[in-house]
Amino acid sequence: MPKNKKTATAAYTAGALTNGANVCRQFARILGGSILASDDDFCSVARDRPELSPTILGRPYDAMAMFGYQSPDTRGLTLNTGEVPMLQREVNPFIDSLRDNDILVTAVHTHWLFDRPRLMFVHFESVGDPLVFAQAVAAAFTVFTGRATDDDDD
Repeated sequence: MPKNKKTATAAYTAGALTNGANVCRQFARILGGSILASDDDFCSVARDRPELSPTILGRPYDAMAMFGYQSPDTRGLTLNTGEVPMLQREVNPFIDSLRDNDILVTAVHTHWLFDRPRLMFVHFESVGDPLVFAQAVAAAFTVFTGRATDDDDD
């Protein structure tokens, strides 16, 4: 994956608006997720992070990353958004990778009290080709370190 979106190949054009289901399938495949909802100009995808094995109040919890695109303009550029749960030690490398691809990081915070390991949620957005966005986000996944350890509980 190129480190700069200017060198990436734009895969989504205004003509693709008539084939939104195909673009959404590609978006989900690139991200390794499943389509939750879609139409010609909207797509919502979820990807589980089972390797985190989180609990909240001692109960198992599915840590789901969420991605989407919507609001295409006449050039086929969309509003692209994402929210990903991660370990604290994964936050900075993940953000660095997103920023290297001109994706705006808009929030970093927790969602829950009494979760183990302590999960952080990173929210991000861009306006551009949704498939280039998906490729950049998928490249950022390479920073994920795998299973949580006792050190991740603090």
